[in-house]
Parts: sequence; structure tokens; C-alpha cells
Amino acid sequence: MAPPGEARSDFDVVHALAAALGADLGCATPAAALAECGRVAPVFAGLSHHRLDREGAVPWPCPDAGHPGEAKLYTERFATPDGRAHLTAAPHLPPGEQPDDDYPLLLVTGRRWAHYNSGSMTRRGGNLALDPVDFLDLHADDALRYGVRDGAQLTVESRHGQARLVARVGERTAPGQVFCSFHFPASGVNSLTSDHADTITSCPEYKVTAVRVHGTVTA
Repeated sequence: MAPPGEARSDFDVVHALAAALGADLGCATPAAALAECGRVAPVFAGLSHHRLDREGAVPWPCPDAGHPGEAKLYTERFATPDGRAHLTAAPHLPPGEQPDDDYPLLLVTGRRWAHYNSGSMTRRGGNLALDPVDFLDLHADDALRYGVRDGAQLTVESRHGQARLVARVGERTAPGQVFCSFHFPASGVNSLTSDHADTITSCPEYKVTAVRVHGTVTA
């Protein structure tokens, strides 16, 4: 499909970014880029646009053009010197912060079904018609404890920032835990999370942020 209007394909965007940084990627077409991948990474060596057009989906690793591709991995041996899986128990490390009297609730951030990753870009899609409100889900016990009514406008505050959300009281979360998405940039949800990160993957602690709720106004 040709990009509409002034839009550019992902391939053209990557080329333009590289050019702006003073680099020439050299691959004139996506097919040429895949061919280069095959030369650099043996797991892609048997893949090409011509073959995909002819055969449809081809699983990888696919080391050469005559190989059918590996639909299942490790049916006979693992990719280790002795062919056996090597399992290691990682030591438990506590989260970077814990709930306390000042911040008694544990915030988990994640995705909503209607948006998934679509809220991280323009917010001009039709997803807003399916799920237009940025909710904070909290358990009925916590709502009673902190005087929160369903539909109330909330200020959610952590040690790092604050966000404005609409309360949704129910059984979606466990007592002591609250949940919200990160699909609505205007809510300021990402300002709530800390800079603590996993020591191995460097993934930030999006799922363990101590928060409190206040400033409720009945909607």
C-alpha cells in the first residue's frame, strides 16, 4: 500500500533518520535490507522477499534457501555446548520502594485491551471511541478505606510525581493494589514511576510504585 498523503513508510523513515545522522544505509529497498540481514545473520540466510512472495510465511531460523525453516525450536537439543538446558535460580531482590503509611497503595501500570500500544503515538485513532476514559482501578475495600467513590476524579501521587485519573471501584484488583494504563499521556501516569530498574534487564519498575490517592471529587 502506498503511504497516504505526506506519510512515509517505516523503511523510508529509517533511511531519512540515518541520513540526518550522516549515515548511508545502502539498502535501496526492503528486499535488499532483508538480503543484507541474511548475509550478516545466518538465521535469516534462507529468507528473501522472492521466497516469501512464492511460499508465504517461512519460519526462522532458516539457514539456506532450500531449508524449510524451523517451526519448533529445541525439539532435540538446546543451543548450548552439551545440548542440555541450563537453569539458574535468580536470587530474589526486593523492589526499589515499598508502600508505607504515606504511600500505602501499590500501583501497577499496564495496557488496556482497546488501546494496547496505540496510545503511545498520535491519539488520533478510533480506539478512543472504545475506551475514552483513563481509569484508576481500585478494590472496593480500598475505596471505602480512603473515601473514594466510583467515578470520582482522583489525584494519584507517588514519591516521584502525580497524575489525574477517574476512579473505577470493583474487583479488578486485589486489596492494596491499584491499576492504570499508560495510554493517556495527558494524565501524567509515567511521572508516577520511579527510576529503579531490574539489575539484569534494566526494565524499569512499572509494576511496583507506592502511591496514595487524594483530592477526590464526586463525579
